[in-house]
Amino acid sequence: MSRLDFSAVLAISIHDMKNSLNMVLNSLDTLLEDHSGAPIQCDPDRLTQLRYEARRVNDALIQLLTLYRNSTGGFTPRFAPVMIQELLEDYWLSNKPLMDHREVRCELHCDPDLIWVMDRGLVNSLLENVINNTIRYTQDKLSIWAREERGWLVLQVDDNGAGYPESMLGRRSLEDQGDFDPTQGRTGLGLYFCALVADMHADETRRGYVELSNRGNLGGGCFTLRLPEVLT
Repeated sequence: MSRLDFSAVLAISIHDMKNSLNMVLNSLDTLLEDHSGAPIQCDPDRLTQLRYEARRVNDALIQLLTLYRNSTGGFTPRFAPVMIQELLEDYWLSNKPLMDHREVRCELHCDPDLIWVMDRGLVNSLLENVINNTIRYTQDKLSIWAREERGWLVLQVDDNGAGYPESMLGRRSLEDQGDFDPTQGRTGLGLYFCALVADMHADETRRGYVELSNRGNLGGGCFTLRLPEVLT
């Protein structure tokens, strides 16, 4: 089982949150300096960027709390049947302003009747981590696929960017991650979190895992999450 140096995780998370909060505070300072007694008017692009940075802080706090509670044995996933199309649509709607701001077109591909047992909050946090990064690096397209495949739920995020670096490619189960290396920075922490979420979903013989490749439907990077049918 992979070991986690929580002090390193804490340092990385604090650094990342500090950068996002500085961005928010600097933008707010600019808005106040521009105010001359009239009602403050803020352009939509700036508001979208502020919202994005605030969500990054929220995302980092959720990951930090999950990793801490898991490392101390105090975390128990809450498994329940989830309508996958509803999960993806809710996520898409909440992130549409950022996608519009970055001029990224997103397509969803999912059987409306697909239901899977999972911890919805954990999987949503994983999607937040993956898709926010994908929006930053894609050119202008993003697609999210969900399907059942031989007893696995497959969630796939494709983009038309430059793809993942060679060092990041391949299967990423929690055991494959090995000891968390703080020199990998935020990217390494994000992958560790994704591998942990996948690993928490297991049946009698299989555990979930993630895989990174450059063989997606859009010609860029492809993130794949595979979850077995969870025993409840």
